[in-house]
Amino acid sequence: MTQPHLCDNCREELPEKPIRRGNRVYCCEACAFEASRSQDCGGRTDSTFSQPVIEMPEPPELDQQP
Repeated sequence: MTQPHLCDNCREELPEKPIRRGNRVYCCEACAFEASRSQDCGGRTDSTFSQPVIEMPEPPELDQQP
């Protein structure tokens, strides 16, 4: 049994006519575009989606009685 070929971006199975960019193969133009977007060494991308932020409440102040 052969292993199916997967998109180099989303890892979904490739359709009958995949998109080829250099030595990479993608399932659609959207994946080819997303894979070509820039990303700097800090992990930031030019994407409009922000990473989820967990807000931690301030710890309650302790009553300090003399």
